Amino acid sequence: MQKLFSLLLMLLCSCLYALEPDEVVVVYNADSELSTEAMRRYCAGRRIPFSHRLPLYGVTRGDISRADYDLKIKSALLIAGRDKSLIWPAGQQGRGKKIKAMVLMPDLPLRIKETPVNGKMPQNGIPSNAAALDSELMLLGAEYPLASHGSNPYYNKPALPAADERRVVMAVCRIDGPDKECIKRMIDDPLKVERTGLQGWTVVDTGGKYKQGDLMMEKIAGICTQNLKPLFYEKSKSTIANDYPLMPNVVCYFGWYINPANGPFRKESATEFAFAPGAVAFHLHSYSATSIYDGKTWVSALLLRGAAVTAGNVAEPFLGPSLNCGLFYEHLANGLQVADAALLASPSVSWQCIIMGDPLYRPFPQNDTRSTEANPFVRWQKMVRYFKGDLAAMKKGMDAELKRKDAALFAEIYAGHCREQGKLKEAEKYYQLAAEKYGPVRDKLRAYLCLAYTQQEDLRPEDAGKTMQLVLERYAESIYAAAVKKAAADIPLKKPEPPPAQPKK
Repeated sequence: MQKLFSLLLMLLCSCLYALEPDEVVVVYNADSELSTEAMRRYCAGRRIPFSHRLPLYGVTRGDISRADYDLKIKSALLIAGRDKSLIWPAGQQGRGKKIKAMVLMPDLPLRIKETPVNGKMPQNGIPSNAAALDSELMLLGAEYPLASHGSNPYYNKPALPAADERRVVMAVCRIDGPDKECIKRMIDDPLKVERTGLQGWTVVDTGGKYKQGDLMMEKIAGICTQNLKPLFYEKSKSTIANDYPLMPNVVCYFGWYINPANGPFRKESATEFAFAPGAVAFHLHSYSATSIYDGKTWVSALLLRGAAVTAGNVAEPFLGPSLNCGLFYEHLANGLQVADAALLASPSVSWQCIIMGDPLYRPFPQNDTRSTEANPFVRWQKMVRYFKGDLAAMKKGMDAELKRKDAALFAEIYAGHCREQGKLKEAEKYYQLAAEKYGPVRDKLRAYLCLAYTQQEDLRPEDAGKTMQLVLERYAESIYAAAVKKAAADIPLKKPEPPPAQPKK
């Protein structure tokens, strides 16, 4: 009983505690106009104390040597912290302001380069003492072995220490991206969105090489299914097709495993897909953040598509020490801020992962009543609560919603959950309804594709083939042609019936 009480108290503390602006330091490149401008914009929006703005000099984006890191970044921050009475979690304790999170502004180094040991570099390109700058700074002020990675003591814990307790690892995030507009969105969108919380679709793309990665994706989909959140779930071994007609209002994307970025997210995609403001997006891959500027790596591609939060690896991290995106999403969904959610979901420190986004951003505030019912996603969740998550009972509420202008959206969400629960006939009925009621080609096509795949799952190949024949006739020459071609390869067309045999004379 005592253990249970302690756990409940721990969870309560995690819900009540919020990272405060005066517990965050902002590090920027004082030689960069872009970095300085971003720092000022972020600090004004989040009301970061002036004494928590820490400049660095003589550094540039890209790689930095271990010697330059020690001199120009590590030593500079330790001296600045001492002068401003800032106490780092991993450093010596004393009087001063306890810092719990750091955010790096644009034009700072990304990687600390490998340093030869006994004149030798590591074999097979696997890092030894190389690391992401961000991950190394999690241990600022501590002495520790540089070889390989360290273990994060908070990983997979139900909560972080209470507000008045000492942390021993610092959460580190970064605001940067391929262009100035990305950086501006990463600062501005969270401030606007967290007033009401993210409302929209979650896209999950499972089917990678290893079960451990699939389990992360399945956890996210399971949370959405359990709470009947709008979910688009791609389960095949391939990733979402190039130029797929993905829906608007995607607020979360989690997928794996391919590189460089592909599907509707790739830089060259003709679909002009964009995430909803404030979106959280992540693709699990070893080399997803080797650059955050080129638009080809997953981190940069997702930022260009409008994501406010993402994460990636600057070099091979191995799967086990990588960010556990299932836990990351779970903590965000439970109301945590980005910094704390990432800290609880990061197995390693002094390693290869970076977290991109505002550490103070809370995408899913709990018990928020400011959302407007003009938003169809808010109405959907209200209907879920009213019918206590009973999908069958929700058909009564669907009757009323199908008379409104958002009927197609409700039909598609409902069909998706019917499909997840194995009610394939119901799913087919509502995908058909969505296809008929949607206006934009993008949405009609997606509903027909979902219908065809569901018919195939329902062991009705002829009906699936008929649906694909319709799709080819209408959309084979559209900007979504690549996605149509892939679906046609997955679902054989219905072969025309042979003409009746002629009677012999």
